[in-house]
Amino acid sequence: MDDGPDLTTKFVAMGDDERDESAFTWQGQRELVGPVHEQLDELVAARDQLEQLVRIIVEIGSDLDLDVTLQRIVDAAMELTGAPYAALGIRAPDGSLASFVHAGIDDDTARRLGELPVGRGLRIDDVSGDPRASGLHADGTAILALLGIPITVRAADFGSLYLADDRPGRVFSDIQEGAVRAMATAAAAAIDNARLFERERESAKWTKASREITTALLSGAPQTGPLQLIVNRALELADAEQAILLVPKEPDLPADEVDTLVVAATAGRYSSEVIGRQVPMEGSTTGGVARRGLPLITDSFQYPIEGFTDVGERSATVMPLIADDRVLGVIAVARHPQQPPFDTDYLELVSDFARHAAIALALAAGREHALNQELAQADTVDDALRAVAEELRRLWRARRVLAVTFPAHGSSTETAYSAPQVVSVGEPTQWADLPADTRQMLGSLRDGDLLTPNATKSGTAGIALQHPEGVLVVWLDLAERRPFTLEDQTLLTVLAGRLGQGLQRVHQVDQQRETALALQHAILGPAELPHGFAVRYQAASAPLQVGGDWFDIVDLEDGRIAMIVGDCVGHGLAAATVMGQMRSACRALLFDNPSPAAALAGMDRFAARLPGAQCTTAVCAVLHRDTGELVYSSAGHPPPILVHSDGTTEMLDDGHTIALGVRSSWPRPEAHVTIPARATLLLYTDGLVERRRSALQQGISRAAALLQDGRTSTLDELANHIMSGLAPSGGYQDDVVLLLYRHPAPLELTFPADVSQLAPARTALRTWLTQARVDPDQTVDVLVAAGEAVANAIEHGHRHAPEGTIVLGATALVDQVQLTITDTGSWKPPQPAGATNRGRGIALMRGLMQDVTISPGAAGTTVHLSARITS
Repeated sequence: MDDGPDLTTKFVAMGDDERDESAFTWQGQRELVGPVHEQLDELVAARDQLEQLVRIIVEIGSDLDLDVTLQRIVDAAMELTGAPYAALGIRAPDGSLASFVHAGIDDDTARRLGELPVGRGLRIDDVSGDPRASGLHADGTAILALLGIPITVRAADFGSLYLADDRPGRVFSDIQEGAVRAMATAAAAAIDNARLFERERESAKWTKASREITTALLSGAPQTGPLQLIVNRALELADAEQAILLVPKEPDLPADEVDTLVVAATAGRYSSEVIGRQVPMEGSTTGGVARRGLPLITDSFQYPIEGFTDVGERSATVMPLIADDRVLGVIAVARHPQQPPFDTDYLELVSDFARHAAIALALAAGREHALNQELAQADTVDDALRAVAEELRRLWRARRVLAVTFPAHGSSTETAYSAPQVVSVGEPTQWADLPADTRQMLGSLRDGDLLTPNATKSGTAGIALQHPEGVLVVWLDLAERRPFTLEDQTLLTVLAGRLGQGLQRVHQVDQQRETALALQHAILGPAELPHGFAVRYQAASAPLQVGGDWFDIVDLEDGRIAMIVGDCVGHGLAAATVMGQMRSACRALLFDNPSPAAALAGMDRFAARLPGAQCTTAVCAVLHRDTGELVYSSAGHPPPILVHSDGTTEMLDDGHTIALGVRSSWPRPEAHVTIPARATLLLYTDGLVERRRSALQQGISRAAALLQDGRTSTLDELANHIMSGLAPSGGYQDDVVLLLYRHPAPLELTFPADVSQLAPARTALRTWLTQARVDPDQTVDVLVAAGEAVANAIEHGHRHAPEGTIVLGATALVDQVQLTITDTGSWKPPQPAGATNRGRGIALMRGLMQDVTISPGAAGTTVHLSARITS
């Protein structure tokens, strides 16, 4: 390797003004043609209409709550047209009017509007003389002009948007109709997104409840009785008025011999009056569901149940509790007459819950606790397989248990060569390590009947079952060569059935978690962090692992950068939804006015009107990256912690006042501080430091000590150090956000491999070293060493590829400065000693820096330089 050209003098001596200059000019013209004033008015009106339409479309799609979205559509249509009245009629699957949202008019008028068919569109200038609106003007309404636009969601008629005006001479124009049609298209997408989100949220709720019930029942001693636990959760999740659970009066009889059901558990309205009521299997709705084993939705029951069916006609869902082909009971859940009726999509959710509840009851009764506890606690299918394999090994005292997954065609685990995936406990092994006869046996089990044990060879047994990604074969090698008895085979079949059901459930939860996490990550914070930052996020709410804490890092128009950490009340999807809206509001406020106090004051007003946002805490800080000047304000949030390079710790507890949404007019103060060179700033949520039976200040002090102790580490190492150092023994019980910044942020320059780039690179590096408070004499040493490395990269790394690039990076730690110079070329081989009078570059680098490492590679060469900071 050659020591490089003698370009150091040029690198150091080149002036800061040696740079290319370029200017861009832009010139545009507009020409008005025709009658100037009329066309100008039309253009201005069209422009204003378009700007208004774009803004309204963005507002409509900015919320994932369906009710909020529907109301926004109605309000936006009124704003777009200037109409004083509006209604959105929502259709049931049979085309009838199911519900409506309105503004400016009463329910009766809104209902009459919603019953008007609009076809592809309806526009009437005078309602009183138009037969299409006879049902409307026959009631003496004052409405004169009417506009109706259909809304189609996924090729289905969702409903119609109606706009009405009672002012003489006011009619709806072509431009207004076109604008409303465009808005209706955007509204359809917003409605679809909101419904998908609502469905995911409901699905997550029911799945979580299923898991909670299973865990509680299999734990051996739930605080409430199993039946009461199930009926309580069903009532709560269905947002219902009343729920009852009926069981066979003769539980030991076969299902076809049971003739009476008894109300064994109730929740909600008239609970004490319904308990103990008896219902015949024949001639009753609940008995029919028990006999057929199929759920249904109804608004009337065939057999009267005092305190339940005599309350009045209302939507109800009736679900069988079935496990092992045995009816354990029936759940009936009824809503209030004014609530929306159950639909078939909802029935599927509730039916899944009923199936899980029935299985949990059966398992609890069978005392198969160990296996099912492992399944209930597993977060992923792989975790479940390993835990169950360990349990099976313990149960049979086996030498080894294999759980072999054969991927199905088209599954997510299938690859070009889909080798079976092996989980082995007792003796580690891979598929390729297994004897040929064992692989053949496992393959024949996969191709045979599911849940049919094979114990033909003494001391071994195997069984195949359904796996979410294909077929799973469980194989046991017993410790002794004994026959696998009929009792063994029966137990293995039962446990394999439970395992198959459990894996499907774990897989479903895992998929829902991925969906929830994708949603969370989309709204949580920036996907890529700017240089100088490190973030850790951890949600406490299982199984979906989303929460209400958030962070944001925002590049402002004036070149500064804003940092926000916030904490919404609660956990799970509900808190995550509020969090997303609060985060978006804060970002928008900062773009409008880059003041932390102004942003928190705006969020105050927003939180006071957003359900679930009250008492949100947040700290907002705006940083000047060149000078380290920081302006911050806190709304009920734990104070940021600043640790200096010498270990001095500072609590930034000024600019602090109450949480958001409590008093919207409360003044929001600001505080100022300058972050010194090589200091580290920590922003966090209370989940990091708050512990039961411990003062909050104690946790903050522990965080400060860890920050101080790890200040010499890189930011990523420091973030891991703090998270692990503060983690409770049972894991974090609250959502956690940790945000670190070290000043100055690392420098990263990418430039062409050309000698003309030496001066700009030197100028940028010198400025950064000054910000890092590196001693002037040492700064010259670093500049010379970096110049040698860059010059070598230009001269040798790109001698055959001048179009390549060089990356110069610099990072300041507490007591050290580190540089990397990476090229995309290939250095020429070193020349023999004495062959040239050049080559003092590497020796000069080694003399000026504490450590020099040169790492050649196929993609280029990287030079690492480091020196201890002497100032």
